[in-house]
Amino acid sequence: MAQKPMGMHLEDIKAALRKMYGSLAAFSVLIGRDSRAVSKTISTHGYSVPIEREIAKALKRKPQDIWPQRYHHDGSPISLTAARIPTALNGRAHRQNEVAA
Repeated sequence: MAQKPMGMHLEDIKAALRKMYGSLAAFSVLIGRDSRAVSKTISTHGYSVPIEREIAKALKRKPQDIWPQRYHHDGSPISLTAARIPTALNGRAHRQNEVAA
């Protein structure tokens, strides 16, 4: 059974950014975001793909190398949106029930 590749540990990402920018908040402000945005992005899957890309650019790596569990092999982000299947009857089915009654 093939194992999924491991990316960078969350603490390693934080440490690397702190070495370069002093704090995660300073890096957040530098890229024009809220002071907690980078911290939330690192710890929360799907919080912000653009910030993940900024982090990867700062670390001189690809986002899929840092977070392989968040990206497909081609580099596109894995969507967290569930496929929605309509469960309600359409209007025509309701009318059929009224006629039959």
